[in-house]
Amino acid sequence: MTTTETQKFYCQRFLNTMKLDYTMASHPSIARWVINSIKVDQSENDTHFLFVSEGEVMLKSSNGEFLLAEKSFAMVPGNFSLDGSGQVLVATLLNYTGLFTIGGPIESFGRLKYIDGCSSTVLINPLRRTEPCLNFLYVPPGISQTPHTHPSLRIGLVASGSGTCQVDEGTFKMEPGTVFCLPENKLHSFSAIDDSLRIIIYHPDSDVGPTDDSHTMLNNTFVGKKSAKVLDVIRTK
Repeated sequence: MTTTETQKFYCQRFLNTMKLDYTMASHPSIARWVINSIKVDQSENDTHFLFVSEGEVMLKSSNGEFLLAEKSFAMVPGNFSLDGSGQVLVATLLNYTGLFTIGGPIESFGRLKYIDGCSSTVLINPLRRTEPCLNFLYVPPGISQTPHTHPSLRIGLVASGSGTCQVDEGTFKMEPGTVFCLPENKLHSFSAIDDSLRIIIYHPDSDVGPTDDSHTMLNNTFVGKKSAKVLDVIRTK
């Protein structure tokens, strides 16, 4: 059974396959919590960010067939289907074409320092600055984040551990399989009490990443001692 709901804030464990509509957000998105199987068609112009919370599923798309194991992730442009025995987060950005990617499993800790002792890893990097990404957040035991906001929607899932999410509506329990949607500018904080907390989070936008004026290949191409970044005469127009 598939349920469709539209709401501002959402947080609960997987109960059944569900679809949440955030197409009215600044970056129109759809959140799906999938149990075992799903077929997504009429989505040729969209890109989907997947994370396998439990079990394994077979991914089929125009790129081929791939077995996604537990704690693996993917970026899939266009139509696709999943079939198997597993629980999967699917966050979709409408009218965006990404690059087919499969990765994982996630690591125990984040690679980048974040806030309040937390760390993070960018699992799927933005292809260009302002474009979407998929992040991993690690909250150590005993840590309560400073309440904060984000300027865009966040769709996430607890991969392991336990803790809470504090919002205006109250305190929500976070445990493996808990899924959530935080609308833009929603004040919140995550806390890990006796255990660490590992969370996968879809961001529909980014403020880092390569641009036409600054990217690794351009910046590290030298003519003599000058980077191609400052040599307008040879820069691709």
